[in-house]
Amino acid sequence: MSYRIARDLEEALQLLREGRGSARIIAGGTDLFLQDLPEALVDLSGTPETLGICAEEEMLIIGACVTHAEAAASPLLQEGATVLAEACGQVGSPQVRHAGTLGGNVVNAAPAADAAVGLVAMGARAVIVDTADARRQEAVENLYADYNRSRVDSSREILLHFAMRKHGPGEGSAFKRFASRKSLSLPMFSVAAVVRLEQGLLQEVRLVAAPVKPAPTRLPQVEQRLQGLPASGDTWRLAGELVREAVTVRGSTLRCTAEYRRHLAGVLAERALQEAARRAAGLKAGESK
Repeated sequence: MSYRIARDLEEALQLLREGRGSARIIAGGTDLFLQDLPEALVDLSGTPETLGICAEEEMLIIGACVTHAEAAASPLLQEGATVLAEACGQVGSPQVRHAGTLGGNVVNAAPAADAAVGLVAMGARAVIVDTADARRQEAVENLYADYNRSRVDSSREILLHFAMRKHGPGEGSAFKRFASRKSLSLPMFSVAAVVRLEQGLLQEVRLVAAPVKPAPTRLPQVEQRLQGLPASGDTWRLAGELVREAVTVRGSTLRCTAEYRRHLAGVLAERALQEAARRAAGLKAGESK
């Protein structure tokens, strides 16, 4: 097996062209040895076109090779995409967060990957280029073909960056997860919430749960029921009940039963929505009106 480190995007694409399907892109590589190894690996982690976090007017642009540690520590994301910064801060362990990347988290296509849940909650779109220099944009949730199967062909395509609208006035977000231990463990369940408040009422809600389907899953029927309701305890309890009814989950003898996972879905939804609304109102943890 050969291993090449691309200096820039054009060299990475050329190496894929030369591989003719036998070469494959690698970013963080934290899950590499859980899969069949290709004949050649093209390391994308040093290409300038996939690095960095910047703001362009109301948009945030995040390179696909930004690590989870970088995303979690970014002031731009902490303020403008809080849910994503929080999600990235809970990935794996410090070692994994400093190696693993947001692009790798999505292309690896694990259904409960923390960063991917945050990206979907923010409505992020991925920009992808192929070896013919054609570019396309896709919503992150549309990049999942099946459990652990991506629609991004890493033998001929490169995920360049993610684009999303940052939080505006009256908006806030939060990420909540539950796992058997604090690090090095996939979550039993996670929920991401993004809300916009006007005069104490929920005007917009985005609610994403995982694992429910192969991709992080929005719950539009719950979102619609919550719109126009006050940001209050009764609303959070209603949200928990609605989420428990809406999700279809699977149990596992190694992790937890379906009944327990459904219970977690409701509890985490209540907590995520409450925290997101508190932030949208400009309150810090522990503060109340």
